[in-house]
Amino acid sequence: MNYPQRINVKEATWEFEPFPVVYFSLSFPELSQTFVFNEIRSIAELGGDIRVLSCKSPSENRSNLPNAYGYEDRIDTIFDGTTRSSRARRLLAAAKAASKLLIRNPALLPNVLLAAWSGDTVVPFSMKLAIAVRLQSHPDSIIHCHFGPAGKVIADLKKHGLVKSPMTTVFHGYDITQYIVEATDAYKTLFSEADLLIPISDFWRRRLTELGAPSDKIRTIRLGVDCNAFEYKRRVAVPGETTRFITIGRMTEKKGHRYTIEAFKALAERRPDLNICLDVIGDGPDLQEIRAITTGWQSNAKITLHGALAHQDVRAMLDQSHIFVLPSVVAANGDMEGIPVSIMEAMAMGLPVISTRHSGIPELVEDDLSGILVDERDVDALSAAMERLGSEPELQLAMGKAGRAVIEREYNERTQARVLMSALSKISSKE
Repeated sequence: MNYPQRINVKEATWEFEPFPVVYFSLSFPELSQTFVFNEIRSIAELGGDIRVLSCKSPSENRSNLPNAYGYEDRIDTIFDGTTRSSRARRLLAAAKAASKLLIRNPALLPNVLLAAWSGDTVVPFSMKLAIAVRLQSHPDSIIHCHFGPAGKVIADLKKHGLVKSPMTTVFHGYDITQYIVEATDAYKTLFSEADLLIPISDFWRRRLTELGAPSDKIRTIRLGVDCNAFEYKRRVAVPGETTRFITIGRMTEKKGHRYTIEAFKALAERRPDLNICLDVIGDGPDLQEIRAITTGWQSNAKITLHGALAHQDVRAMLDQSHIFVLPSVVAANGDMEGIPVSIMEAMAMGLPVISTRHSGIPELVEDDLSGILVDERDVDALSAAMERLGSEPELQLAMGKAGRAVIEREYNERTQARVLMSALSKISSKE
């Protein structure tokens, strides 16, 4: 796959007056969070002078996109994960970071002590001080966080005067469901210190308001996909060709993979005349459970578990497919989706979608227009939706075309990046 080179700053014509942005992440670059890097790339193309500060680098399922696009020299990782951190090592790191902060400004000593004794346990104290040291090297930057826990770390540093920069936080799903099941006031400091709170759906906007976030700080800004990178084409199997169902997502309960497989098996048994198959892409803690569901099943209809795949391989498989399925559910631990980027990518390529009335998904997929929505965990309804789309080629084409139009109009990466860049530039101009 050919990737474009990093922007030539000397030749670029920016749509916005350039200003510095530090993306702060607890772990970067995650394979399952390609939307973060895609946003970084889009903001850079519009004029953002981007740096990434990450607490650690993922030990597995690491995305290759930063290297492929030439952004690797813009990533500062505090802990590389290759060495184990002992208590003595952490204390030494904390002492070194504290000394750097105090050499720059001795008056910060009370603030450092307060930060040490604060109850925030998202990251250890030594790393918290290391983050402060790094960010004080970029005093004019906006700090942009993806996911509430990352924003919480920065908000705590701001509260104790160790970071002065304006900050924003994007909320996706687990961070305002599973993460706060037992602590609904977890974001009290973040709500106070953040300059902008960004839910990716109106569903989550309402949730933030319920949690006590100031309404004047909340703005829904949706994620998007690169419409030029995901080629649209008419998705219908020609006579004699297998109709390919595909599902993509981490092997976790909220993705509903078990229901996809159970519904597909029911369809194959009910309609042996249909020439169908199912491709399942993803890795995660529930992989063995999902594998057990498919083991020993005898049918002409094939189910293939591919595990985690590189970005270009996922796109290639989408290009060979006809119908996208993702029946998301509320997990037992409260975890929920935001608006899955995998659905956006499938719609951009012209695949009709089968999903559930869950979280912000109905904001993306309009039932009976760009896809079919069913209730969570309703295997019978899910199987019936698969049968309907799998046996009606004209419906596949109509829903695929409608889905592409929705993406171009409301979930275009470039358009959404302009919305975000405009919001960030307004914050920057206030400083």
